[in-house]
Amino acid sequence: MTAMAAMPMPDGEVPTAGVPRPLAQALAAELVLASSMLADLAYDLGSDDATLRRHMASLQRIDHITQIQLAIADLLRTSRGADSDIAQVTLQDMADRLRTFLTSDAA
Repeated sequence: MTAMAAMPMPDGEVPTAGVPRPLAQALAAELVLASSMLADLAYDLGSDDATLRRHMASLQRIDHITQIQLAIADLLRTSRGADSDIAQVTLQDMADRLRTFLTSDAA
């Protein structure tokens, strides 16, 4: 066990591994900021009718990326490191990828 893993958290939780809670909170805030910036960019691009018509699928992918980033931010803010945390992910494709990763990582 690493020194960080043995340190109690402010809420009494003891992390098992990974990112310290303050860093997880800071990373979550950065993801929210990046999502906002991408959403603003997509809005700007989509406000031009010609660009919107030509690049609708790409603009929708930008929206999907922002949703993924916000879901990751939520996990970083609230996760206790349990597999059940994936239940809070509302993007099914992302939740499926996370479950697949956790299943293959455990094997």
